[in-house]
Amino acid sequence: MELSLEDLLTKFKPVSIAAVNQCSGNSRSRFQPRVAGGQWGNGAMGNALWTGVRLKDLLEAAGVKPGTVQIQFEGLDRGKGPENLGSGRFMKSLDLDDPVVEETILAYAMNGEPLPMLNGFPVRLVVPGKFATYWLKHVTWIRALTEPDKNFWMATAYRVPDTPNGSTTPEAVAAGQVKTVPIGHFNMPVRSFIIDPDGTSPLVVGMPVKIRGVAFSGHGKVVKVEISTDDGKTWRPAVLGADYGKYSFRTFEFTWRPSQPGNYVIAVRATDEKGNTQPDAPVWNPGGYLWNKIERQEVVVLAAK
Repeated sequence: MELSLEDLLTKFKPVSIAAVNQCSGNSRSRFQPRVAGGQWGNGAMGNALWTGVRLKDLLEAAGVKPGTVQIQFEGLDRGKGPENLGSGRFMKSLDLDDPVVEETILAYAMNGEPLPMLNGFPVRLVVPGKFATYWLKHVTWIRALTEPDKNFWMATAYRVPDTPNGSTTPEAVAAGQVKTVPIGHFNMPVRSFIIDPDGTSPLVVGMPVKIRGVAFSGHGKVVKVEISTDDGKTWRPAVLGADYGKYSFRTFEFTWRPSQPGNYVIAVRATDEKGNTQPDAPVWNPGGYLWNKIERQEVVVLAAK
């Protein structure tokens, strides 16, 4: 079946969803021992309101036949990949029975405007709760597969240890003891980030400080964010901002009035509606994926003169 952009706009019911698009390797620079790849800080992510067509509506229109196990997506992106692996074509697949297929859309609009070229014009995949490697841009082909996808981007790249949190050890990897699965087997873990204060300016005793930031989870709505001003020894609840949907950023705010001068460490942790709470222990895997350790920010408080 062939569909034009006009067909998508006029023949299918539009839906909108606010969702976080996060690189699989976001925060990779935190890994110890370090791993290969772009040494991201925390900035490889964004949040937007996406509008498009439900994937399931397209699959129903096309008529997916019995025996289909995965749906494969390919776009116009081309580039030089590892030699002799067919990696110049970027393709990703979702299991047909993965619940995310029910929520996935082919988006043609971003924040109420046509999808920009750099964000995947004319249509891109939006896979709520999954990492950005599945959010294929410039989508041109959708295929039904009768066996698991063996292309490079599924069988070799973007794989994580088959453990509860995708973590292992360098020793286990070196010994060849680690079974891996595509990162699509995992939803993005719950995370939170301190935006203000950022440590660049000193705070003052007795003056109120607004600790602000964002939180999200690929497992569902963020229902609690807690702040610590003593490096995680004690925690107090922050005030949550507007709820734009279970896969969207959720802002938080906490007013702190430091009573003594000195060096402080602010920490933040989030909990989602499934009961997942950020851990204070790091993960490690050779791809540098799934980082969600509690974030900290050092600040200096000066005495008022």
